[in-house]
Formats: sequence, C-alpha cells, structure tokens
Amino acid sequence: MLHVDTPSDDLLKDVRALLVKRGTSLAAFCRDHGFVRQAVTLAVTGQRKGPKSRALMVQFLAKVREAA
Repeated sequence: MLHVDTPSDDLLKDVRALLVKRGTSLAAFCRDHGFVRQAVTLAVTGQRKGPKSRALMVQFLAKVREAA
C-alpha cells in the first residue's frame, strides 16, 4: 500500500483506508496537517496533473508515510 506514487482512484482509496485504519479520516488528516482536502483529492486521483498538483501529491504522501 502506498508504494506507488502514480495518481489514481486506487491510490486515493489506499490512502483513505490507511488513515481510517489509524483512526482518522482524510479530511481530518488534511485539516491537521495544513492541506486542502479538495486539492489533495484532485492531485492524488490525477484529475489535476500540473507541476503544483504533482508536488502537492508528493508532499501529502510523504506526510502520510511519515505519520505512520
């Protein structure tokens, strides 16, 4: 889980599942760590593919892994 940084719906599902397993939600994690949930969702699913969205996704996934 979370080994691949390719944007997809499956990656978002994996992130949500991991966060729920830790006892939090995507929205709560984003709020607690200063991310905008809507921007994270668009970046992680690949609906936004620009350099800023890619950087946001990389930063978000790093924070999720760090919090493990």
